[in-house]
Amino acid sequence: MFKLNKEMQILLKQTLESQKKDLLWLNIYEDLSVIETEKINELRDIIADELIEKGFDERDNINDLGRVLEELIDILGKLIP
Repeated sequence: MFKLNKEMQILLKQTLESQKKDLLWLNIYEDLSVIETEKINELRDIIADELIEKGFDERDNINDLGRVLEELIDILGKLIP
């Protein structure tokens, strides 16, 4: 079983609300390891889009949100066999 901590759950929900509301249903899974690899990759792409849009300051330095988004992308990547 693989479960995100509360901070990551909130971040995933906010990202889906911002980027792709039709996938909000994925946030209901407590155990993310049951989600298909294709959906995990789609989530990672969506989070990467959010990272590009909001994860850097005006000088293109990664900000705090960007660091957490990168961490979430890495966490989801570990679910891919």
